[in-house]
Amino acid sequence: MRRGWRVLAGLLLVVAGSVAALLLLNAPATSPVRVAECLRQGTDCLQLPQITGVNLTGDTLLFPEAFAGALNLVVMPFDREQQVRAVAYVPLFQSLVAGDARLAYYSLAALPDLAPPIRLLVSGGMTAAISDPAIRQVTVLFYLQEQAALLRALAVPDTAAIQVFIFNRAGVVLHRQAGDYSDAAAASLRAALAALLPPEE
Repeated sequence: MRRGWRVLAGLLLVVAGSVAALLLLNAPATSPVRVAECLRQGTDCLQLPQITGVNLTGDTLLFPEAFAGALNLVVMPFDREQQVRAVAYVPLFQSLVAGDARLAYYSLAALPDLAPPIRLLVSGGMTAAISDPAIRQVTVLFYLQEQAALLRALAVPDTAAIQVFIFNRAGVVLHRQAGDYSDAAAASLRAALAALLPPEE
């Protein structure tokens, strides 16, 4: 009789173990915690310093406070020629932010301090070149008294190349790449954005 109880107890243990194993297999998955890493200079995150500019609709904007997205795609030219070429990034930005309220895009031209007549020419030329009101709204011109201070804050070595950034709402740099628009540049930006942005539920 005792042997029968032992066999029964053994069978019950096997069944209980099998049920527990099946339950564990169907348990909800765990999730890693992904914190977006900033680009660093030493131990400090790179961050856009506070700068004031005027968009092509005439509004004065203070950045990074004016960033509207949780993530903000920015193309940053440093002179008039780069500014013209930087417009090639806009269709890519528009396709990336379409339908995603977490994203915004900007063209922030970080120009040196120019004489007032030259500033008028640059602003007027850009306004004439860009007719789309939505793009005018996010195209901002900065005439910086200390352009070099901005470069140092963002760890940009020089003004030889257009810079492309992903900033968070506070202006912290999460991604940076350099150069004119190309398929390779677009692929790099798409990959960086996908790594930073969890899928929408």
